[in-house]
Amino acid sequence: MNEAKNVVQKNFSVEDAQELYLYDLELADVTVNQGLTIDEEFGIMFATQVYNGFDGKQESFIVSRTSLGGKLKDQMIVRNGGHGTSIGIEKESGRTFLWSNMIEVDRNDNIRTQWLCRVPYVANTTVDIHHSSVQKIKEFPNSNIYQTPFSDSKNNLLALRITERISGKLATRIEVYKINDAKNQRWENLLHSFSFTPEMNSQVLQGLAIDNNQFYVTFGQSAHDFHLYRINLSNGTIMEEFDHAIGHSPDGEYVRGFGEPEGLYLYTDPFTNYKTLLTVIVGDLAGRRRQRLFALSSNIGVQKFLGLAGESVQRVPLTRNDNKAKRFDMNRITSISQIREPGSYYMTTVEGNTLSDHPKKNVAGWWLYVSGGDSGSGINYGCHQLLVRNSVVYAEVYSRVVPSTGNPSAWKEMEFK
Repeated sequence: MNEAKNVVQKNFSVEDAQELYLYDLELADVTVNQGLTIDEEFGIMFATQVYNGFDGKQESFIVSRTSLGGKLKDQMIVRNGGHGTSIGIEKESGRTFLWSNMIEVDRNDNIRTQWLCRVPYVANTTVDIHHSSVQKIKEFPNSNIYQTPFSDSKNNLLALRITERISGKLATRIEVYKINDAKNQRWENLLHSFSFTPEMNSQVLQGLAIDNNQFYVTFGQSAHDFHLYRINLSNGTIMEEFDHAIGHSPDGEYVRGFGEPEGLYLYTDPFTNYKTLLTVIVGDLAGRRRQRLFALSSNIGVQKFLGLAGESVQRVPLTRNDNKAKRFDMNRITSISQIREPGSYYMTTVEGNTLSDHPKKNVAGWWLYVSGGDSGSGINYGCHQLLVRNSVVYAEVYSRVVPSTGNPSAWKEMEFK
């Protein structure tokens, strides 16, 4: 009884899910994230984006390989790979293989046919369907049918999302196979299939994820219209839905008015078996997109990601939380050279007058900008200081270096011509 209860507590429950922002993913390009998958054993993420570095009629995508904490390691480009909506991964003999759609084009760069392909991930390379490492698995010659794979590698599962246009309307279905059956083209060994409902087919498809016999799919052109379904593939039943906006920034808005749900992955901790649903909500303007990773969590498994998020936080604030400059503790500070913590500071005329090494007292308030420290050890480091007068009439800036030991250099006024 206790064992069964423990399993339930570790599973992901849509009904009990809480939304948490974790951190931004460092991806190789500035375009919108498309797909997300994770090597859970080694803590490696693979995230896709459209890649616009080629001339031609067909889309390509780039795969970023990052740490579980979202730090970019390297990348791989799949030319004529399509939009990069989703990819699958597989481990074999210590190597990672990507499963992807690839397009074969004619001399006019029009689509000749499409293939489900398998290719080893090799950092900082570019492949297309003619590359010697690419294994063609299954052809999709009908241009009205589009497919993308996604995977649950811990359970040796590969899922195919297959979308076709029937009587002018889109119809999507999911097919699930053992990866070994897919590699050997044993398509008769279909494990599960699920056809989207008319309501699903009418929405904008975004994220796809599978965990054993549980299928997760998200819809919504905007994160304001975020709609998550959990489906039991064993019987085709929609088990749970999550239908409300997510991904807002602290001001209650989307970053620069843009919020789009993209990559989706159901993460299972390989040591504790706690499950956390991860999704990317892309924000900010074109050319500078932020790939913001969110968790939908119903258990303590999310603490692993919160720990990683804590590692990426800038522990020394450069300003106050209200965006104003930091202030001195005038009961402790008697000279500007004592200020070595990086950031921007402000001192009033009265405060500046009390500091022994102020270069020009009794005229105005001043901003002080302190650089990060040099290569000194511990808290014994040197820094650079800039002092800027608060005036719309006089442009006065003083500069100096405060070394780790010894006296600071003299203030030098910077000249503007």
